[in-house]
Amino acid sequence: MPLVTDERPSAAAPATDASLRGTLRGTLRALRTLFGDGALVAAGSGSPLERIAIRSDPPSVAPCVPLEAYGARPIAVPTEPLVAAFLDGVQRSRVVGYLAGSPLIYASVAAAVRERVARRLETWREPSLRRALFASRGKLGETAWHQLVDSGVAVVDITADVSDEAIPVHPFALRARALDLVALEREGLERRLAAEWCRRESRWLWIDGGISGNLAVDERATAFGVVKSHTTLYGSVEQVESVLTLKEAERSPAFLVGHRPRRAVASWYLRLRTAAGGDPLHGLVRVEISPPVDMLDPDQITDDARARLTAHCDRLSAGILAERAPLSLPDPRWDTLTYGIHACEMYLDALVGI
Repeated sequence: MPLVTDERPSAAAPATDASLRGTLRGTLRALRTLFGDGALVAAGSGSPLERIAIRSDPPSVAPCVPLEAYGARPIAVPTEPLVAAFLDGVQRSRVVGYLAGSPLIYASVAAAVRERVARRLETWREPSLRRALFASRGKLGETAWHQLVDSGVAVVDITADVSDEAIPVHPFALRARALDLVALEREGLERRLAAEWCRRESRWLWIDGGISGNLAVDERATAFGVVKSHTTLYGSVEQVESVLTLKEAERSPAFLVGHRPRRAVASWYLRLRTAAGGDPLHGLVRVEISPPVDMLDPDQITDDARARLTAHCDRLSAGILAERAPLSLPDPRWDTLTYGIHACEMYLDALVGI
């Protein structure tokens, strides 16, 4: 279920009931009026839920279908940048109160494309910013729910698809459902911006994260995804060991990953930089592109098609390596967080404001 407010940045104005609608301040004011201070917690005093309620799947190795011959490929770094713009999204969620033992979670999501203009990053078109209060209608009851709606609070029912008997009792379970919905909304904003770029632009867009869920990023689109986390490593034991020993500015052979029910993507690993201590994941990213149709059946790939794929992967890898400076310090993810994405993230953090 999508969030119900959609905001654009605007100039500062006096705080009125209309201007506060949908904001954290306005939401807290409505909650205090309706339910009293006893329903509220010290909003803003704790860390966003994204930092304290991170769910992590167990590390695993998954199979894939090789598209190129075995062996690392060294990549030459170009002198001119390839990437024209960077796409990222952020989400911030906090528990602001409780009613009937059920958490009230205020969340903001935002996404933007920042393009390179005269060696500076500027916002392409308009960023998207949405805010809402997430709560369980079944737990709050109809009276409290309608009071929230009638007060103008943008509210999302986190248990709309759950029968009354199956609604979780544990507050952490309700909180997890809210976070899942917030993440889906952020991903939706990112996909729509990527689709708009691919319709309008022929320049290269760097998308933070994978592209398998975005049908707009097809083989003709000038967009690719860069994955920084490696809970799942792809390949056989021998292939994964080869990936973990990649040297700086080397890439792995490309392979096909079938994200069902999502579509398949072509992917490869690229080492941005090496660590003095030999950490095998330091500076390692995984690139995703939409595979050409002539690469979807590995048994039917021609030598010419493979050569075109190799040249394409080499070109994109070189463009990614060209973005390694400046460093995104002091962020602890600096080894894989290139400055274009880091700058986009900082811009969105300022936009979201919580």
